[in-house]
Amino acid sequence: MNLEKNFSDYLIATAEVIKKSDMKALSDIANKLIETKQNGGTVFTAGNGGSSATASHMVNDLTKGCRVHGREGFKAICLSDSSTLVTCLANDFSYEEAYMIELKTLGKKGDVLVVYSGSGNSPNVVKAAEYAQEAGIIVIGFLGRDGGKMKDLCDLYIIAPTDSMESLEDAHMAYEHALTVVMVGALEDTWGMEILKLPQKNRVFKSALFDFDGTLSLIREGWQKIMIPYFCELLYGCIDYGVGDGDMIAETKMEIKECVTDFVDKLTGKQTIFQCIQVGEEIKKRGGIAQDPMVYKTEYLRRLHEKIKDRKAGLRDGSIKPEELLVPGTVGLLEKLKESGLSVYCASGTDNDAVLEEAKLLGLDKYFGENIYGALDEHATECTKELVIKRILSENNITGEDLISFGDGYVEIELIVNIGGYSVAVATDEKRKKGIDEWKRNRLIQAGASAVIPDFVGADKIMGLVKYWE
Repeated sequence: MNLEKNFSDYLIATAEVIKKSDMKALSDIANKLIETKQNGGTVFTAGNGGSSATASHMVNDLTKGCRVHGREGFKAICLSDSSTLVTCLANDFSYEEAYMIELKTLGKKGDVLVVYSGSGNSPNVVKAAEYAQEAGIIVIGFLGRDGGKMKDLCDLYIIAPTDSMESLEDAHMAYEHALTVVMVGALEDTWGMEILKLPQKNRVFKSALFDFDGTLSLIREGWQKIMIPYFCELLYGCIDYGVGDGDMIAETKMEIKECVTDFVDKLTGKQTIFQCIQVGEEIKKRGGIAQDPMVYKTEYLRRLHEKIKDRKAGLRDGSIKPEELLVPGTVGLLEKLKESGLSVYCASGTDNDAVLEEAKLLGLDKYFGENIYGALDEHATECTKELVIKRILSENNITGEDLISFGDGYVEIELIVNIGGYSVAVATDEKRKKGIDEWKRNRLIQAGASAVIPDFVGADKIMGLVKYWE
């Protein structure tokens, strides 16, 4: 007997089965599962024998394998996983009703039932599917041969194109793994809300505080890509200078960039002058002669103005719509907050006049009114975003306990946490306007953020957090 040839024949035949499968059907199934996850639904799976094993394996992959970037996977339950429950229901009622009883107990409208069945005629999965149809639970079938009775009970299905039960079950497992891999890729930009710490029990928020640049406004998107290269230029010019006793700095351009990126990020949320002061200190460390921080600030603002002047002009003449330069979902959330009666405030370390102008261009003055606070004098180093926020709290009698905040900078996240507020990190990928900036997310979590969102899309879910204990 030529075992090698037999193995080769079987595996090649199974591979051909998989290659001939309906990819459109798999795509539709993936989209429905992702939609269910986004809507907070549960995925139930079921099967018998080998199909039960695949159903159980799917729950493993949905729950753990789809934890993209450490976020929660799918809510998923395999109806055959508890042998004690299945045998109890089978003994006291009937095996045909076991899965249906579980689904009736645990499922709800908007959930999904995924069934694995080679024949499509197993009475227990058929009964579960019949109940699912009555209850508004979507039915997805991984079937074989002609699809059996299950075919007409499914909202979506894929049939493995083979009469071989072994190849059929192999194909089902391949479909399941393919779904996992494809959905993980799709979920890269489908973040939703990542809750690290829930609001304390019975906490009632009365006020919501928003940072401006990067949290609401994208007018200045890319400012770091102006400041960081400029500061790096300044430091590159120092690497030939001796320091102190004449030792030379052995520093690569990459190390300089890392240094600049680190202090620019840590000082984001304070006024620009602080970052200009720090670059002067770094120049001194490298044996260079630092100029007045205002020299660096003036040149940085000149470069920044060149980048954003067309954006402001476009907002003024109507060629750019405000929503194009707002973090996605901003208006929807502000509308919800306005309806809820919460007081909303906006704080920025940018000059007050500039913030007021840009907020008006974006139509945000409609929601914040007079509650927009910028730096009163950016030349004065004692006026930081910290003082701006403390001014808001003082003038409006707001306590940390009353406050939920939304920000994208290390400084404001840390500050709000320190005063007892609940801080939501807005880790928007500003350039793409979708998904999340993972580097920003990690930094904001380090600062103490209690929750992370990519943007304000899904205002109802964010309001659910704002009103968590009401």
